[in-house]
Amino acid sequence: MRKISLLQIDNLYSAKLIKLAVAEWRLRQQSTFWGFLWTLLNPALLFVVLYGLFIKWLGKFQPDYAVFLLIGIIQWNYFASATSYGLGAMIRKSHILKNYPLRPELPVFAAVLSAAVSHLLELAALSVFLMFYTKTISLAWLALFPLELSFLALICGLALGLSRFMVFYADTERIWGILLTAGFFLTPVFYPLNIVAGGKHAILVLNPVARIISAARLIMTGNGPVPAADWLYIFSFSAAVLAAGLIFARSDEGKVADAI
Repeated sequence: MRKISLLQIDNLYSAKLIKLAVAEWRLRQQSTFWGFLWTLLNPALLFVVLYGLFIKWLGKFQPDYAVFLLIGIIQWNYFASATSYGLGAMIRKSHILKNYPLRPELPVFAAVLSAAVSHLLELAALSVFLMFYTKTISLAWLALFPLELSFLALICGLALGLSRFMVFYADTERIWGILLTAGFFLTPVFYPLNIVAGGKHAILVLNPVARIISAARLIMTGNGPVPAADWLYIFSFSAAVLAAGLIFARSDEGKVADAI
């Protein structure tokens, strides 16, 4: 009987993940130029609406409100779309999970990665805009790499838990949609945190997405380094959520296969 090394297992796992992620990307974008273009138009349209509504009020509290708003929208859209798409991954790939030896987290990771590719395209477009806007390229932008990896870990962990719930509770998608609507207003997407005072401010900063958005703004606008306490909170929270999501997704795999 041929022995399979750990390296071969890792390569097989990665190959399956990449193949699933490519398939999900093609499904989301429909392999067309217009699908790719909509990736950029969606946050742009939301920006136009929010900027027109809030520039006179919030522009007084936040310099360069246009850049501030763009970063917030791009980061929030990524979180909302990736978790929502990952939520239904196990159901969409039920025929594969039933008939092939596939770890249950792989379809979820693939769905999130397909959304992450769209997010990277949005960040690339934003970076080009900022280079023309500020006429500078800062090495501080390299800090986006660990930040985005932490964001990816957080999203994957949440999507794993949501996808597992979705297998047994069909209303999970509706409930998560409601929570995302509330989360949009409870996260500083279009308003600065410094206008929220007292206990409300202390509650809002417990939200890891709020800290990630604030950190992205500090990095991309060059308004100062991200505080060490924020880095620690983001890293530890994201790692904990990913670990919990993996444990939950892999528990009782037989029940999941039967339910889907």
